[in-house]
Amino acid sequence: MSEALWTARELAKFLNYQESTIRRLTSQHPDRLPPRVNGIGRPRWNPETVRSWAATPMKREMKAGRPRISRVF
Repeated sequence: MSEALWTARELAKFLNYQESTIRRLTSQHPDRLPPRVNGIGRPRWNPETVRSWAATPMKREMKAGRPRISRVF
């Protein structure tokens, strides 16, 4: 028997994010989240896919905020 699909709340708990962060990323930056299951009205994630995605090292480091300009005087 396979595990039930995860909701935004369950994904947030697993990734240690706020649920509101998951909802924002789902609509604004879906590339920063694991691939979700298509064809369902609300976003859902396959737990196996999420675990595999989380175990893969990030190719680029995500930093919060806008990039800083380095100035040399």
